[in-house]
Amino acid sequence: MEKYVEQLIEDIRKATWNEKPPHELWVESKADPDNELELEDMSYVEKYLYGEKESISSITGIETHFLPPPEKLTKKQKELLSKELEKLLSIHHFELDFPRKYPHHLRYSFIRSFWDEEHVAMSFGTSHIEFCEYDKEKCPFPGYCKTCDEVEAQMKFDEESANRNINDNLGDDELPF
Repeated sequence: MEKYVEQLIEDIRKATWNEKPPHELWVESKADPDNELELEDMSYVEKYLYGEKESISSITGIETHFLPPPEKLTKKQKELLSKELEKLLSIHHFELDFPRKYPHHLRYSFIRSFWDEEHVAMSFGTSHIEFCEYDKEKCPFPGYCKTCDEVEAQMKFDEESANRNINDNLGDDELPF
């Protein structure tokens, strides 16, 4: 398996050379890809108005069946492959949103399952891919993610703030409903 993984990493690195040229929309618009606001706007337009969805394997040029099942790989092999696959995805303007300290060897299973998903290939910008459903009970990253706690705390704060504002704006003879 070691030799196969080495060859796969070489193929992944070669696939980074296959970056697609910008969509003609970019040329026509004369948008500046170095201007963050224009980049965001044009990426949105490209993705949602002009893009046809295709599998990540098609976008990257690495077919899913070339990615070994996680159980056939060592921890080190999964770590190496996940790093290389994330670099490849980055070149194609995809960013997988993992918790900052989530280990690379654990990422491989998520990346491999993502490989069959269909998305729009983009010329510029970044398409963020989330695995979180914001449900503490279904957290895909137990022990590494604090997002659900942060969302819950923000919602509680927002609710308390809204209630304070309602009560502050009511007169003595007004009811809150």
